[in-house]
Amino acid sequence: WLGRLPLTEGRRRNKNKNSNPSVRENMFTRVVAVLLIAVSAAVIVPGWAADTYKGQVAGVGAVEVELVERGTPTFPRRARSYGVSGSVLVRFSIDVEGNAIGAVIVESKPRRMFDRSAMRYMETLKFAPYLVDGKATEVNDVQMTVAYVLEGA
Repeated sequence: WLGRLPLTEGRRRNKNKNSNPSVRENMFTRVVAVLLIAVSAAVIVPGWAADTYKGQVAGVGAVEVELVERGTPTFPRRARSYGVSGSVLVRFSIDVEGNAIGAVIVESKPRRMFDRSAMRYMETLKFAPYLVDGKATEVNDVQMTVAYVLEGA
């Protein structure tokens, strides 16, 4: 009977508390991480880590073109409200003035969620015109991945 003392109010409180400091620190870290995720804003990361892209020029073959100007793609409200990140692979050509033209979506994940935003983003791109014998020429089959990353997702 002595080994089975009834739980007093003080013993009940201590029973529910975790006295291990590492568990408390881990729990604190998780709470802070959840709060940071909840407060964080969406960040969009276009696929332009390198400022050059590969394309094809008739009679020349594979070439690299330099991206000199770009806008910022907008993160779709629907994707933000669902907490979804994704990417769109776009194939396009570059005209003699350096504009992206004829953009076509090759692949998008998730399907259709970011397509409209990626196509609008393509209109903001400006490339250095590719010169062949001192004359600007069109570059075809250029591909770019536009990534949409919801911070904390």
